[in-house]
Amino acid sequence: MSLKPPSMWIEKRGRQHRVYWRNPADLGLPARSYQPLNSRGAAEDFIGMAAHFGLDTARQVMATPDKAARRELLAAAQAERAPAPADPAAAGPLVTTGASAAPTAAPADPHLTGVTFRTLWTTFLDRHRHVRKGTRELYESYGQYHLLPFFGDTDIALIQRTRPLRPADALPGTLYVEDDWLKKMEATPKRDNMGRLRPGTLISYDFIGNVLTVLGQCLDVAIQERPPVLHLNPATGIRLPKQDRREMFFLDDAAAYAVLRCAMHEHFRPLLDFLVGTGARYGEAAGLLVRHLHPDADRPYVDIRLALKWRGKKWTLGRPKTRSSVRRILLPPKLVDVLRPLVAGKDPEDYVFNMVEGKPGDPLHHGNFHKRYWKEAVADAGAGVPKAIRIHDLRHTHAAWLLCAGEAPVVVARRLGHSSTTTTQDIYGHITTEADDRAITIVDDLLPDVLARDQEGATVVSLTQTEEQMPEFDIDDQDDLAA
Repeated sequence: MSLKPPSMWIEKRGRQHRVYWRNPADLGLPARSYQPLNSRGAAEDFIGMAAHFGLDTARQVMATPDKAARRELLAAAQAERAPAPADPAAAGPLVTTGASAAPTAAPADPHLTGVTFRTLWTTFLDRHRHVRKGTRELYESYGQYHLLPFFGDTDIALIQRTRPLRPADALPGTLYVEDDWLKKMEATPKRDNMGRLRPGTLISYDFIGNVLTVLGQCLDVAIQERPPVLHLNPATGIRLPKQDRREMFFLDDAAAYAVLRCAMHEHFRPLLDFLVGTGARYGEAAGLLVRHLHPDADRPYVDIRLALKWRGKKWTLGRPKTRSSVRRILLPPKLVDVLRPLVAGKDPEDYVFNMVEGKPGDPLHHGNFHKRYWKEAVADAGAGVPKAIRIHDLRHTHAAWLLCAGEAPVVVARRLGHSSTTTTQDIYGHITTEADDRAITIVDDLLPDVLARDQEGATVVSLTQTEEQMPEFDIDDQDDLAA
């Protein structure tokens, strides 16, 4: 995002990037004028300079070829725009709250703002008091582990997106979001629930994208200040590599699941049945309360309303972020028989699933379950169960079973809590070969036997020479939508 005053805009003309603005009608000037520049970056810098110091100063600076003379012009414009007050504590473009925050006067160097990233971060958090507690704690962890250690007490004017093409244009002490911070993030290991680094792991690009978004929101605070402290946000417009989708593993059939189930500790077999029988996420199962389960209804069901997550160094219940994740799932009779004993005698606010040594009011502990029970069960299950299978793959197995049995994607999407069937098809579209085979069989039974076939089961058709010379048309499912 770049600041563009309402009367200024950029147009590309050949190799030039022109900044246009409209002139007042009473000055006898053309309706609009422009400043030619060599690059879009220079054009955006010109707009920012015009917004900060005024159009006349910006044009005068651009018309001055000598760099030292340019710096003198900017220093004079800065001094004229924001003279130092008699009481330095009364100055400062960005004021933060809190005992440790103190206003700052305009710096002597016109390239700087006098506002450090640490001060801006404090202001950002203070102005986001309205966000949910969990979101704020997430922001604070981003700052603690990924932003403040890197940007810290750097003046925010020295935070740029990329290094300039000419090294001489770089200011001493400048930090680059894309060239430096992003590369550091790409080499950062994951942390466990206690905040400790996990060697041999790397954080995902999805996570980096989340931190980058928050960094951009923080820098927007300086842009939205009046007058603006920054004019360009160096954290926007950065494209991250697409996250490689982790390989999914499916249990092919009931026999493969039975092997895994038998290898699992008896206490946790109902948990596995619930995950593979409903397609619920592990966190949703861990956050399932007795009052959410209705085994005695005419059509037994479970309401997925909450999820259990590690927040603030403790297990915390929270609601799903997306509305589609709050859903009702009908339960098959066999699963009802498995779940009914789990809720007998429990209070409505007790957890349905507990640890072996846990009390009804104690939740599941993911790390404990995964290390002590899941990994051992997978290792003991034998060759029929993939060794790399994850707990989350039970959800994938649920979807695969339904889709391969010919269930409509919209039904599967609702059970999984996807916002649309597009998500379901994007994830699981490649596993419906059995459904495709049934479709071929159905069509084959309805076609006359006289149709010629090749060994692949498709009708052999050859184009005539005249047809080969005809133009090609794009014919796809959009034609069906338009019909």
